[in-house]
Amino acid sequence: MVLMDSGWRVLSVSYLLVLSVVVGDISDVDPERYTLMFSVYPETGVFTGSTDIQFSLLTDTRELTLNSKDLNIVRALIYKGKERENIPVIYTLNDKEELVLTRTDEKRFRSDPYFLRMQYRAELKRELNGIYLTEYKTEDGEVHPIVATHFEPTHARKAFPCFDQPQLKSEFTVMVDHPTKFRVISNMPKSNDRVVRSATIRSEFLPTPAMSTYLVAFVMSDLEETTVRTNRGVAISVYNRPGKRQATKTGIETVRQSVEFFENYLGRVFPLPKLDVVPLPDFAIGGMENWGLITIREDMFYTDNDTPPESIILTRAILAHEVAHMWFGDLVSITSWNNLWLKEGAANMLMYPAIEQLITKNTHATVSDIKNSLLQVSRYPALDYDSVINTHPVAMNISDPAEAAAAFDAISYSKSAALLDMLRSAIGDDRFRAGVGKYVREFQYGSASLEDFLKTMDTTGPVYRNVKISDFMRSWLTKTGYPVVSVTKLNNRKYRLSQYRFINKPNFKDNKTVMKRWPVMITLRTERRKVHKFMMNGGTKIVSFNYDPGFIKLNINSTMFIRVNYDLQSITGIAEQLEADHERYFTEDDRAGLVSDVITMATVNKCPMSYAMNMIRYLPKETSYMVWDQALSKISSIAESLSNRTKPLFNTYMKDLITKASVLKQTDSISSGLLSNLLSYYGVVYRIPEAVQRRIQTAKDLLSVSPSTTTPTATSYQGEDERADEEFATWEKDTSYQVTSAVLTYGVAELGKEEKLWEKLESTSYPHNQEYYRSLSATKNPETVTRLLEGSLKYDWVPLQNKYDILNSVSGYHPAAAFKFLKGNYDTFYELYGETQFNFGNILHTVVGNLKTRQDLEEATTFLESQKLGTGERAFRIAVDEVSSVLDWRDCCEEDLRDYLLAHPTSN
Repeated sequence: MVLMDSGWRVLSVSYLLVLSVVVGDISDVDPERYTLMFSVYPETGVFTGSTDIQFSLLTDTRELTLNSKDLNIVRALIYKGKERENIPVIYTLNDKEELVLTRTDEKRFRSDPYFLRMQYRAELKRELNGIYLTEYKTEDGEVHPIVATHFEPTHARKAFPCFDQPQLKSEFTVMVDHPTKFRVISNMPKSNDRVVRSATIRSEFLPTPAMSTYLVAFVMSDLEETTVRTNRGVAISVYNRPGKRQATKTGIETVRQSVEFFENYLGRVFPLPKLDVVPLPDFAIGGMENWGLITIREDMFYTDNDTPPESIILTRAILAHEVAHMWFGDLVSITSWNNLWLKEGAANMLMYPAIEQLITKNTHATVSDIKNSLLQVSRYPALDYDSVINTHPVAMNISDPAEAAAAFDAISYSKSAALLDMLRSAIGDDRFRAGVGKYVREFQYGSASLEDFLKTMDTTGPVYRNVKISDFMRSWLTKTGYPVVSVTKLNNRKYRLSQYRFINKPNFKDNKTVMKRWPVMITLRTERRKVHKFMMNGGTKIVSFNYDPGFIKLNINSTMFIRVNYDLQSITGIAEQLEADHERYFTEDDRAGLVSDVITMATVNKCPMSYAMNMIRYLPKETSYMVWDQALSKISSIAESLSNRTKPLFNTYMKDLITKASVLKQTDSISSGLLSNLLSYYGVVYRIPEAVQRRIQTAKDLLSVSPSTTTPTATSYQGEDERADEEFATWEKDTSYQVTSAVLTYGVAELGKEEKLWEKLESTSYPHNQEYYRSLSATKNPETVTRLLEGSLKYDWVPLQNKYDILNSVSGYHPAAAFKFLKGNYDTFYELYGETQFNFGNILHTVVGNLKTRQDLEEATTFLESQKLGTGERAFRIAVDEVSSVLDWRDCCEEDLRDYLLAHPTSN
């Protein structure tokens, strides 16, 4: 991004026009039709374009505002009406970075139709937005270029001058001149290929329906085509690398069946004649919903017989998400980026029912696996992300492109999906489906806002008694954060419930912040198995029973976006029942919510740490991956902050807990496999000999490689170290010998043997080299840390979109060194990601979030607050909040945990 001086500047039409944001009266423009002509020749490093726009003005004005960025305009003409009356204008950039066309004849642009033509040139860069260049290599090293596009949220202006707001929909006719050796595909089917000069073809495409600028797309390549058809005859095509056709089967079938699912679910057929999918070597995000032309990262698309089932679920989920966008976001657009949640939340939520049948039919997944995915991917991470001071509401105000890019976060994706699922749970599947189907049909080919969606859902009836859906959901969507509901037992038949905003900070005192109120749909189940449901609007509510309910459990199946904090009497009854029979009264979702809530409350000093430790004592009987993941990830998040006085006690306690769980019976479900891997991982973390051996043995079983005849001891660390030594030594001699990443990491961290890993890192392509640089990150050699970090920017170990992955990996082991490298190369990372990639937020959140001391945090904060933060500003603030919270917990609450551990010694 080029920063402009404030004030007005007059540009010649041959100057480079740099713009980034549209404000003001651009909504008074009604674009009707774009004709886009591109000439693209990869070897030249440039592309040229011609843009014709037919539009009308809804009000009179002397100025016309549109968008263009990094385009060298060489000619521009504007005409009025059918007579093509030429209008004299000058071009200026104002302090809002708008390109403004001002009439020089003192007349006004009237509310009439106009025609604008602009011709331009631009660089064809290896960036990840606009029109960009990437490539793939064959096995013999031959390079094949690909020209691709990515315009969301505000990068269409880097490809053609336009009115670059999602609500300003228009028809688009795309034409591309290109070398004859390539094929071009776009949003619509091709209408014609014709030779325009020697070795050059012009590919012309049918006009699109009305759609947003960010959805325009084309790909130029020599990729191979594979096509199937839906039951209605819609062509589903994948364009894959040569030799990869077999690896497209999962993807192409997922897209085909997802189209059929959404046609039935929404009562609206897919509106285009075809849908293409292109896996790209370099791509900024997981996938992109260009209408009729989905683009996706290669490493998230291709699958084969060796692909783990959980990775297949991820591939199906991404594709179903993008297919859902064909209706939510494409057919029905959003009125502004303020409503990003409306398309992303819907797609994130509805992808699960779309793939449920696919997954349960074609893998060892169960319905429980799908539920796990929804809760894990959406609700729990969003609860954590949304608990800091510097969060934002789902429906937010966005004023510039950096804010738009930064808005693609856990709130817009995960919290919004969780809130929509909360609504579905409250009103039932049938009413929810009827409402979203009506919404799509009513606003098709147009744009919709939060209020449009809520009013449509209101037509299905109230959310509870006389409470309208719009009144209920508006509060959740427009308020920052979420509530915790505290439960206090007054006597055997009476409880007091109170709510306040949950802040992930021990002893937070700002009453103005925490005194927010939400309409909370309380669902509770008693020990007598009776279910009660009511609305809680105020800060406090007394709940009386005409019988002794025994214990009560709030938030049945964890469907409400809240946390629950129980007092001692209430939590004791629940913990006792979990130990006695954890499945008798509590579903898997219930147990995950209970464990997550009590540990979270303890980490902010809202309940004693003993409550959490007593709750998790039952875990050795637990077979749910989701429950274990919540318990281990949350309670281990505080482990690294413990002092040397407490850490050995804590590690011994956790070792005992996980060892007792290792005898759990495993099934062939994905969840069971994930649990086994999770327990093995933490078993290695806490140095459990059986876990180390199990990770080695599991790899041998899966890969049909006979393990060494050496029998490890089950009681000594030395025996396991010897086994790991042996495994690593065998791998060093023959790197085709299969070992786990834990063994590679052991070889680096404990043995200091790195040479072979460096050879593999530098000779293996991404993503297969991930285990090598991630294992090398565990080094104790400062020179290796420096070599890794510097090489991440210097060499092509990882694709452009993943340059930061090595930095993030190193920060997990060497947080201070990682931040020092980020500080020294800040301008480079900012240029790569800061203005246009929300991955910049990932960098700042990870590197700052891994810092362990107040001194390091203060240094990072001082430095970053003096820099441009671009798309990473909010993620940086959130990371600071999270690290501060952990450090505050250590200061106030570590002794409480130490006292508990001393009072409850283990057998180890």
